[in-house]
Amino acid sequence: MTIWRRIRLYILGLGIGSLMVLFLFGDRGCGGWLPGNRVKTSIMESLFETSDYTDCKLTCNEFTKEKIQDIIVKGTVLFKESNTKSDPREYKLQYEDNFLMFAVPTDSEAPVYILDEFQKECLACDTVSKKLNRTVKLNFKKTK
Repeated sequence: MTIWRRIRLYILGLGIGSLMVLFLFGDRGCGGWLPGNRVKTSIMESLFETSDYTDCKLTCNEFTKEKIQDIIVKGTVLFKESNTKSDPREYKLQYEDNFLMFAVPTDSEAPVYILDEFQKECLACDTVSKKLNRTVKLNFKKTK
């Protein structure tokens, strides 16, 4: 068998194999196993625990439910500014000019909460209770 025939058969096999992979796996990729995506998935699948103080600080810093969801779904995890060695782990997420710091417990059943790392100081929030007393579930839309 000549070298050119081997090359043609190799290219034919590579093409058929690529089409099979594309057909079988479609637009699913391996991106879900990257560390940033695993952090965001663990945040999305958890319940959130919040307090009056956190809600006040979010409102004061102009965070809406949609903005928080965008930060989690579309944002990037800033690992250099995160504390991944503690329990709970603290992850800083950024989307556009917005930052939020999330505390993710190592126990997957424990709720996630937002840390007090806001840009604006709100004096009105200082008199509000900091006790985490409400559990909420954010509904995340599936992205394609």
